[in-house]
Amino acid sequence: MFVRKKVVLLQTGFTVLTQMINRVLIRLKVVQVIYAYYQNGGQNINSAERELARSLDSAYSLYKTLLYIPVALVKYAQKSVSKQKRMGAAHISGKEERLAANAFAVQLETNSELLQFIEENDMSWLLESDWLKETYANVLESDVMEEYWQEERFDFESDKELCRKIYKLFAQDNEQLDTLLEEQNLYWNGDKELIDSFVLKTFRLFADGQVTDQPLKSEFKDNDDRQFALDLLHFGIDTAAEREAVVAANCRRWDPDRLAFLDVIIIQVAMAEMLHFQQIPLKVTVNEYVELAKSLSTPASGSFVNGMLETIVKEMTAQGRLNKDF
Repeated sequence: MFVRKKVVLLQTGFTVLTQMINRVLIRLKVVQVIYAYYQNGGQNINSAERELARSLDSAYSLYKTLLYIPVALVKYAQKSVSKQKRMGAAHISGKEERLAANAFAVQLETNSELLQFIEENDMSWLLESDWLKETYANVLESDVMEEYWQEERFDFESDKELCRKIYKLFAQDNEQLDTLLEEQNLYWNGDKELIDSFVLKTFRLFADGQVTDQPLKSEFKDNDDRQFALDLLHFGIDTAAEREAVVAANCRRWDPDRLAFLDVIIIQVAMAEMLHFQQIPLKVTVNEYVELAKSLSTPASGSFVNGMLETIVKEMTAQGRLNKDF
């Protein structure tokens, strides 16, 4: 199982959100797909292309699924309050009633893009899950709910902040939710921690009265990023023979046959990016793949990949194959 990686997101304007799938995520997915490509015999490039497309598309669907969690909790609260009223309950918790009326989640449910996604995807697996039921009970008893209740500031911004805190406390780093998500989509395995950061950034950008029309993050910034993903996959696979020779020649302290195979793939894809994407600075490439090694592979992988890539840069520059500054 791959270790998950966090990504820093950038905000570019009042209502404009950056793309959900950026080049950091693309690099991660390409490394994972090429790793799986070799594990499956390394014979079918068309299958690898389809796998990459499915993996990237699934990351985007996970983003929208996680955005729906505050809505799911509020719908659960509304159902609970409605049932208690029908049963003639003598007392209904004020916290439950406030959660059922959460202004942010109520508006979020009307977001045009999220609404279309929900209409096209059955969410009963989440709405009827034990995780949602248990989380709802825990939210009502939580310190964040008590603080919200005591402050008595029941406006859009306070409701939004409550949803953000609930998400961080009960949805982020939650093994039970991870398992539930993986049961729905195998491609979501390992993606959640990364996507969590996109979801929390998206929460912050919503404004009262504008949630319905607020655009969510686009899947890609433009067609260049789509092409970057496909090209990096092909160049990454095509660089195998050269990577093997370079690693063997520079791996004096390690037996090449005993290296972590994932480290080797990371180096291979990094080499492909150095050689075939002239617009990307070498330092950016080295830093990105060193970070991937730290988060995806072994504790020693970051320093190993860094040392190997710096050596490869020096050699290729001396050979005249790289005309970019480091």
